[in-house]
Amino acid sequence: MYFLFVQVECHVYLNQEKLLKFCKENDIVLVAYSVLGSSRDVTFGVAVGCPVLLEDPVLNGIAQRIGRTPAQVALRYLLQRGIVVLAKSYTEHRIKENLQVFDFQLEEEDMNSLYALNKNMRYGKMPMWEDHPKYPFHDEY
Repeated sequence: MYFLFVQVECHVYLNQEKLLKFCKENDIVLVAYSVLGSSRDVTFGVAVGCPVLLEDPVLNGIAQRIGRTPAQVALRYLLQRGIVVLAKSYTEHRIKENLQVFDFQLEEEDMNSLYALNKNMRYGKMPMWEDHPKYPFHDEY
């Protein structure tokens, strides 16, 4: 048995709906990176004015109402959509926190509110490779 997967940036501001639909129709697993936004490293083309995902008022409102952190809500949102999440952290506290997303479900209303946050905004544009013929972000997906 084998699995096909595609690894892409995916979070509440870049929900990858069209790619996710394609993946599900073709038995491809979508694996998400930058699931909590970005470290704001301008080396990777993150614009200084990009919004900080974990400070989003809608995300924070849901988190506060259900007694979770914004990070947990953002991770749970992707998991409930059938997406494998890669959450990078170096601190023990955050690693443990990121694992505490399997003992709750987001309500449909919350899922819809988070879905509506989509801006098709990519944190990692990697402008240093923009002129390369294989630069992926000129493509529809």
